[in-house]
Amino acid sequence: MTTPDDGSDYRLPDLGSDEPAKPSIIPLSSPVTYPTPEPLVQENETAAPYPLDALGDLLGGAAAAIAEIVQVPEAMAGQSILGAAAMAAQPHVNVHRDGAEIPIVLFLLTIAESGDRKSAADKLALRAHDQHQRELLRTYEEEARAYEGREEAHKLAKSAIKSKYKKDPRQLEAELLGLEEPVKPKFPFIFSQDPTLEGLQKSLLHGHHSQGLFSDEGGSFFGGYAAKPENIMGTVSGLSKLWDGSPVVRTRSAEGESAMRYGCRLTAHLMIQPVIAFNVLNNPLMQGQGFLPRFLIAWPESLAGTRLYRRLDPTKDARLLRYWERMKVLLEKEVTLLHGDPAPFSVSLDQPGMDLWVEAHDAIEVQIGRLGDLASIKATAGKAAENVLRIAGGFAVVEDRGTIGADLIERATKLVHWYLAEDLRLTHRSKGDEQLQQAQQLLDWLVEKDWQSFDRDKLCRSGPPFVRKDTKKRNALLGELVERRWLLTADTKTFKLHPLALKKTAKAPVTRPSSSLNGASKPMFGGEI
Repeated sequence: MTTPDDGSDYRLPDLGSDEPAKPSIIPLSSPVTYPTPEPLVQENETAAPYPLDALGDLLGGAAAAIAEIVQVPEAMAGQSILGAAAMAAQPHVNVHRDGAEIPIVLFLLTIAESGDRKSAADKLALRAHDQHQRELLRTYEEEARAYEGREEAHKLAKSAIKSKYKKDPRQLEAELLGLEEPVKPKFPFIFSQDPTLEGLQKSLLHGHHSQGLFSDEGGSFFGGYAAKPENIMGTVSGLSKLWDGSPVVRTRSAEGESAMRYGCRLTAHLMIQPVIAFNVLNNPLMQGQGFLPRFLIAWPESLAGTRLYRRLDPTKDARLLRYWERMKVLLEKEVTLLHGDPAPFSVSLDQPGMDLWVEAHDAIEVQIGRLGDLASIKATAGKAAENVLRIAGGFAVVEDRGTIGADLIERATKLVHWYLAEDLRLTHRSKGDEQLQQAQQLLDWLVEKDWQSFDRDKLCRSGPPFVRKDTKKRNALLGELVERRWLLTADTKTFKLHPLALKKTAKAPVTRPSSSLNGASKPMFGGEI
């Protein structure tokens, strides 16, 4: 153990022992000059600028407007616009590629602190969607009242037939078969409110076939029911199938509970806070099952402290007005049905578009090898070329294109390259000593919950889940925080946060060489896209 440069001795006590601490431990009540704490986790380089231009005039203009008006990072605004556009476009088109039908749904994940205005960004991006939801609800209420009348009439007619032909089974059967049964209107919700797999399946089976899951409380999904060990495998598998475009299947033993529906589409944009981001990004089940690699992930730098008030009215911004009008058209557009299920139109790549996509695909593939630039994010990179097609397909719908040309592939590839660079950055950020990462997570939790002083037993009772009922881990993490001077203790039982912890994080910047993915001058993956 090293000692501070000032000659003081802040030797770490044995946290597993109940013996009194030595006098060298700082008394909590004594006036002291606090020792300078050591960083726990080093940050990677800052993210590259988000390529708003790749979104095109309509979507890029709307994202720029949201970034300016709401004062959020451009990456966050881009995430909101990409998700909203994918949701509006997804029921209308699949991308056709060499016999495969690829849905254009997107899964997006934004990592941001509470108060970083993701919900405000989503609110503007989804304004037309919210208005469409209100119209669907009004229509549903009218249809539900009409259904009640038809259902009552059907019951009376059925009862009359049974009474009239009770002695003539053949005629009774014929009359009942000829009696048209009223169809119950589908639930009109286009925003799923239940993040559990069962809730999503029920919503898609019995409600609107095209929905969005937009939440600034992604922690309730990643840290709640859906992410419990006993549920995580089924949740990850089920949501991966939704991304793939597989039919929604729900099998239950109860009569009438089993159902199956083709053509369902779900786009998701979730936000999680940094306090749980490390656990999510390093979860082997979410990574190993290919679930997180399906996500387009962004962790932009917070703008908190710089957002001085601006008198800007989004309802008068020409960029947003044009965007909302296009979303309205797509949301109200009739969906093609086949045997009652959605049957999206197939849009193909023209030859230049296909040639450029193959080039982009192969450039990524050669970097997935053991010594390649993308070896550390092989699973994510393996989904990248398909995400290029999904994004380009969404562009084609929004911009009313009949085919996917080289210009759309070029723009989609530019976006996916940014996401790959971001994933590399976050992979470096989330790697390292696991105990130090968890110590950082505990410190972040203590600061967020304003636990300026506490005892170790309270931490086991009411602390974050990863230290409850695990005395060994609790003591190890407390030891790290004491050794690095983020916690002060007099008796190894009660602790006080270092005042600096309440003013800044325990992270220190570190400079890393720039990757060719994130804006370096040399061509990406050895080829110009």
